[in-house]
Amino acid sequence: MQSLDIISVNIWNILLSLVNLLILFLILKRFLFKPVKKVMNERQAQVTAIYADAENDRQAAADMKQEYETRMATAREEADGLVRNAVQTAQRKSDAILADASQQAAHLKQKAENEIQLEKKQMLSDVKAEISDLAVSIASRIMEREVNAQDHAEFVDQFIQNVGEQQ
Repeated sequence: MQSLDIISVNIWNILLSLVNLLILFLILKRFLFKPVKKVMNERQAQVTAIYADAENDRQAAADMKQEYETRMATAREEADGLVRNAVQTAQRKSDAILADASQQAAHLKQKAENEIQLEKKQMLSDVKAEISDLAVSIASRIMEREVNAQDHAEFVDQFIQNVGEQQ
């Protein structure tokens, strides 16, 4: 019979084991599962907050990138405008300098032409004076003596020689 007692089912033992299990379950639930669950929930909240912060930071970075690109485009447009203005200003100054130089060149050319005309008139006047002096000189020599064909040829030769020497 003893061998039967080892195999036999004792209801009181089973009930007592079930009650012990239930008490152990309630104690573990109260003192272990609730604090662990609380820690897990807090940890989940932290992870969710970290993900939310990361998403906000990513969105802020995307907004900053968009603003940067907009500012860069604006800066490029402004730089292009400044370059265009500088080129236009330089072109206007270049045109003004060229016009002024052209005007000065025309003025200098006109002045040189006027000086040439004056020198030409002066030279003509000097030549006329020399010719008239020579003509008077020749006429006075002719008047001093009688002229024949041979004397006339000599006077012309002498006149040509004197003209060459006076220059």
